[in-house]
Amino acid sequence: MKMIKKGIILILMASVCVLIMAGCREKKVNNKSPEAVAKSLIRAYQEENIQNVQKCYGLEEDEEVPKELQEEIDYNIRLFKTYNAQNIEFEKSENLGKSGESQLIYVWFNYEPEEGKKDQKCPELSFHFVNKKEKGYFVVPAKDVTEEMSEYSRTSYKKFMETDTYKKYQKALKEFQENNPS
Repeated sequence: MKMIKKGIILILMASVCVLIMAGCREKKVNNKSPEAVAKSLIRAYQEENIQNVQKCYGLEEDEEVPKELQEEIDYNIRLFKTYNAQNIEFEKSENLGKSGESQLIYVWFNYEPEEGKKDQKCPELSFHFVNKKEKGYFVVPAKDVTEEMSEYSRTSYKKFMETDTYKKYQKALKEFQENNPS
């Protein structure tokens, strides 16, 4: 009976160690859907996780980052640093259609500034083209957005502005700006 108790205790301790290690793992990029990879990109920028940002663009860890993409990544890292966000909550994410092989995704997220009030949430909209590759979905770098995609984006944005989602976003943004004029 003592051997069984020791065995059970050993198994429980091993299980606890595995769970603790799993919790400490680096957050992975989810590229199983266009919306998921767009959210992963935003989260990676917020966490300043360059490796995950590169994975969202479909680059391997040891792959050299093209100069234009590196400039885009650096710009967005600086942008997210200015948000000074301690937390990001995703409000809504949706596919706005296709331009060729690329899908246009919008993500509405709210961030909580580190030095703000606890209930203070700043709404942001982010638009991304996403392509499917053999292993999943990946964000299209700005340098690879064609004129056709840009035109599609402008047309889709005009339509999006007429939706209830956009109106709710505008209301939330106006409320945030009124409460935080600086």
